[in-house]
Amino acid sequence: MLDMRYHVISLVAVLLALGIGILLGTTLVERGLIAEQKSEIESLKETFSEIKEKNQSLHDDLDVYRGYTTESKPYMLANRLPERPFVVITGLEPDQEALHSIHDAIGSAGGNVPLTIKLPPATVYEDPALLESLASGFGLPAEAEVLKERVLAEVVEQLKTASNTGVLTMLDQLGAIQLQGVLPGPVTGAVLLGSIEKADALESTDLPLLRAFAAAGFPVVGVSGAKESDAAMIEYKKNGISTVDHVDTVPGEVALVLVLEGRSGYYGSGRAAERILPEAAGI
Repeated sequence: MLDMRYHVISLVAVLLALGIGILLGTTLVERGLIAEQKSEIESLKETFSEIKEKNQSLHDDLDVYRGYTTESKPYMLANRLPERPFVVITGLEPDQEALHSIHDAIGSAGGNVPLTIKLPPATVYEDPALLESLASGFGLPAEAEVLKERVLAEVVEQLKTASNTGVLTMLDQLGAIQLQGVLPGPVTGAVLLGSIEKADALESTDLPLLRAFAAAGFPVVGVSGAKESDAAMIEYKKNGISTVDHVDTVPGEVALVLVLEGRSGYYGSGRAAERILPEAAGI
């Protein structure tokens, strides 16, 4: 009987000791984990504070550079395009910020934009009444592609020569184009704010227009705003015209003026661009 009690007491003592050991061990482990976690939290706080300070420093630097580009723009553009007129060609719903930047850049360089021409998408030539009117006016078959090419050729011809600006008025009245402003005479060049068609349908209007410019030997530069995709600029580049993406930024405005001044190339920060600005030599 004594032996049994002894064994029971011994077993209870072992179990108590084991429980106490587990409890103490768990407490120690938890304390160790808590201490380690506190150390990691303090380290993260320090890292976050360093990142925050660096981020603020970068923002401050960015503000300085933005201020520099804005304030230096007049020095870079002044009198580069003295009294030279240009026409802007867009779709029916152009990027207004980009359109404003084009006017601002040319104006800051001493040039002017007396006329903006808006071209509708190719679907406008699905209207039988328009086709009939154009066919009658040009003495051509009432075929959409034939008449569209003639319209684009007439637009380019008048920009180049201003020999019969009444044609533009007629096209405006028929709805084949939309005029904003007047064409006082031949212009120096054209700025195509792309794209007229959607990115997957540039062959419908944009590229035929570029071919019309090429056939006439008349200069045109393709531009786009920061909100637009690179698709149009890539296709314009393939078709041999200079391009400027992000024209609604100061570097874009400067690049546009330099291209209009005669420094052809592919500028901006998009996939079609090869440089932000033309090389300094000769500026």
